[in-house]
Amino acid sequence: MIKNNLKIFLQNVRKNKVLTDIILETQKNSANVIFIQEPPRSLIRCTPSHSNPIGDLLYGTPNHPEWTLFICQDTTQENYARVATYVNKCLAKMRFALRLDIINHRDINVLVFHNNRDTNYIINIYSDSNQTALRALRESMTNIDKTIILTGDFNIRDNDWDPSFRHHSFHTDDLITIADSLGLKLSPPLNPGPHFPAKNSETR
Repeated sequence: MIKNNLKIFLQNVRKNKVLTDIILETQKNSANVIFIQEPPRSLIRCTPSHSNPIGDLLYGTPNHPEWTLFICQDTTQENYARVATYVNKCLAKMRFALRLDIINHRDINVLVFHNNRDTNYIINIYSDSNQTALRALRESMTNIDKTIILTGDFNIRDNDWDPSFRHHSFHTDDLITIADSLGLKLSPPLNPGPHFPAKNSETR
């Protein structure tokens, strides 16, 4: 698998479990990686408990036998992750891993994978109206090299990528600065929203 041929599916599911399940099933033979923003937190099962006769309730994000899920592990409702990344198990040899040592943040997934002798990164991000994730990423971006794509739901409306919108957001400047520091360029999207592949890679 050549890194420039990675097929990435991206969607904000707005905590919808049914939609997430549909994406996992329908994309299993099409996509290599799925970037989800605002994943659902739903009841998975009851686990054995010494104190509760009916068991403790276990909450989490949907999984699928064809996909490996990468997500921050705090399952409490108030701190639940707002990004989740699924990697198709056919890419197991590329040794994808979630790099929490670089950024441990519920709104950012930094994944590393190995392509022959190269080590590369992909970044899935959800930035809320306060641009919390952009601030966290800006503080950590010096520790991330060989990033091939930075994408997600940035919650930044701007005429740079949406001609129907008349205004420029100052948050765009932060995003462009982060992208530049990672060696990325803006790729014109098919749908409104910023999308950053590596400067020397093909847009997919």
